[in-house]
Amino acid sequence: MFYFGKKKQLLDISATIVQRFEDGVVAVDNHHCIILFNAGAERIFGYKAEEVLGRHLNILLPERFHLQHDVMIAEFAATQEYAKKMAERSRELFGCRKGGEEFEANIFIIKTGSGPEAGFAAVVRDISEDKKTEDELVRLATTDPLTGAYNRREFKSLADGESVRANRYNRPLSIMMLDLDHFKRLNDTYGHAAGDKALQKFTTLCCNALRTIDVFGRWGGEEFVTLLPETDTEGAVVIAERLRKLVSQSTLDFNEQKINITVSIGIAQYRAGEMTVETPLSRADSAVYDAKKAGRNRISVYRND
Repeated sequence: MFYFGKKKQLLDISATIVQRFEDGVVAVDNHHCIILFNAGAERIFGYKAEEVLGRHLNILLPERFHLQHDVMIAEFAATQEYAKKMAERSRELFGCRKGGEEFEANIFIIKTGSGPEAGFAAVVRDISEDKKTEDELVRLATTDPLTGAYNRREFKSLADGESVRANRYNRPLSIMMLDLDHFKRLNDTYGHAAGDKALQKFTTLCCNALRTIDVFGRWGGEEFVTLLPETDTEGAVVIAERLRKLVSQSTLDFNEQKINITVSIGIAQYRAGEMTVETPLSRADSAVYDAKKAGRNRISVYRND
């Protein structure tokens, strides 16, 4: 009798913990029908317990993940493990709220029996806000706050990684330095707010026109850089000319005024064995100087010796 009373007390304590747990706790039977849905799960998924009890677990998952989830559960059931954290970096897991909104989740799953009658319980944590914060921190660390282009540090990191790949596979790689023409005059004439708008518009034009494999960054001031993988000098000239024309044919609307902007572009191709961005970029910078000296709004190519 004492044992029964003690056991009941423990069960009551366990039930209280589960019900008051901040994370969602969801249990299913061997047919994957929901048999437990705590207050945390109600808060996360937006359902009341009575709306989901007896229904298949798929109601809590985006439809496109039903098959993936079934495979993951089958893999877990076949192991000797009794508990496992299901969220891994290579497998993002998502839940689905009552209104259809998806959210990223961490899930810790537990077997609640053995054999064909085994069920499962899962502790579900909504990490969507954490992911947003993490993504925002990454964005702030890697991009220029004014234009949204890669900042110098991130561009250099990406460029150096690409140069290693280009050398390993003997693939062409080129770099462009892009310098807005008469930028100081623009700032002096229309103010720094107009200069900021010009930098933002230029970034938008370039990002929309470049290929998905290209890497675009702000090097500093009115100087921008673009890495062109799988591209030799001749290919880089084609891309640069497209950008030059696009910029020269556009206008910046600022305070009811239309401002014309142009860009001078210097091109250099990486040489065999060059593993960092500094040397080829210095050649592209030299080519920009030649373009400026020749009258601006034009392209200059640094010819490798």
